Amino acid sequence: MLANKQLEDIRSLQQICEAKENIELKLNWDSLRNRPDGQQNDFFQYDDNGKLLGYLALYTFGGPMELCGMVHPDHRQKGIFSKLFKEARNSLEKATKLLINAPANSRSAKSLLKSWPCTYSFSEYQMKRQATKVLAEVNPQVTLRNAVDSDLKFISYLDSVCFNIPEQEAIAFNKEIWAGENEPTFIVEYVGKEAGKIRIQKVDDATWIYGFAIEPSLQGNGIGRSALSQIVLNEQNKGIERVHLEVAAENEHALGLYKSCGFEPYGTQDYYEYNLNKL
Repeated sequence: MLANKQLEDIRSLQQICEAKENIELKLNWDSLRNRPDGQQNDFFQYDDNGKLLGYLALYTFGGPMELCGMVHPDHRQKGIFSKLFKEARNSLEKATKLLINAPANSRSAKSLLKSWPCTYSFSEYQMKRQATKVLAEVNPQVTLRNAVDSDLKFISYLDSVCFNIPEQEAIAFNKEIWAGENEPTFIVEYVGKEAGKIRIQKVDDATWIYGFAIEPSLQGNGIGRSALSQIVLNEQNKGIERVHLEVAAENEHALGLYKSCGFEPYGTQDYYEYNLNKL
């Protein structure tokens, strides 16, 4: 588990890097606050005065391993990130696929990745709901309930069929998430039968929506739109107006669904697949 001082240093460096390039880094703060013991997923470069100059983080979300990092703007072009990447090699040996995440408009990240053995894989939209948009009418046949242990199999099945995550990797990932659950997961039911899932995470004064999926055979019945509207209404009733989500850019169906519920893109994260044979 990361120490409070380390988390404070990461936050401070993140703010400096984001302000310099007008970007938003995806550091998955809930994961950082709940790092499992016995795993080396975080790599730091400090100067002699204890100032954090560079940071690299690894994440396992089921399927590929993801990597994100940053270097203080005043200390770039000094090989700091490459040094951190070398230190992470032992942890990367267990990866079957490695995706490097970088904000789409980060020129420093793009410049670095051009010299690395990696290729562009896909982009992910960060979306924010416009509070003035009218929500879709909620279908009373679509309900939400808190997920329980017996739902893990269904949740993993949806990750497999909706997000192309190998079944065994989805099961392992969801067991890990469940063990340290700090993000509520809801099961979407339609006419009393399980139809989908949705996970939410609180970050400061905002709510983020992740892993939203509807059983493919039930898509097109307005279930997803109604479930999403219920989540937004629930958060509004708690006084939370800022609701965000992420969706892969190539998922046009999901993108259209979210836009119909008042969500609009405001940022993009690009993912690059690293050639693991070059490790």
